[in-house]
Amino acid sequence: MRSHINRGTPERPGLVFALLSGGACRGEVHRLPTGNAEAELHRLWAREMPTGVYTPRWLPCHTPTGMVPALAFTLSRRHQACLAPLDDVAMLDVLRHARGRYGTTLDYLLQTAEALRTRGIRDREIERLVALASRHRLLPPTEAS
Repeated sequence: MRSHINRGTPERPGLVFALLSGGACRGEVHRLPTGNAEAELHRLWAREMPTGVYTPRWLPCHTPTGMVPALAFTLSRRHQACLAPLDDVAMLDVLRHARGRYGTTLDYLLQTAEALRTRGIRDREIERLVALASRHRLLPPTEAS
């Protein structure tokens, strides 16, 4: 998904990951304590919905203790922020140059890859993109080794 604020600018858009309908993903479900659920939902809404790019949806999630509903923020494939897959040349250009309020697209990619790794979740495309960045010497020395 294009990012014009958090990981890029209007002049040089960055990229972030987004959930698209019609598939499946592995991740974590977080239960909010009843006492502060409303305040936490307001914080979550402020973070995910400032521009209205997402469609909030209650989705069924399979957990070890059974099915639970979870709030997810999905991106419509018809939304202008939704991109078709980029070729490697275009992706490398974004990884080299896109920077926004919260840092670079490359940092976002590496942080996402690390978060998934620490949770035992493998995403082949994310791993491929990290390897691509490594082959083109975009990673900090500690990340490339």
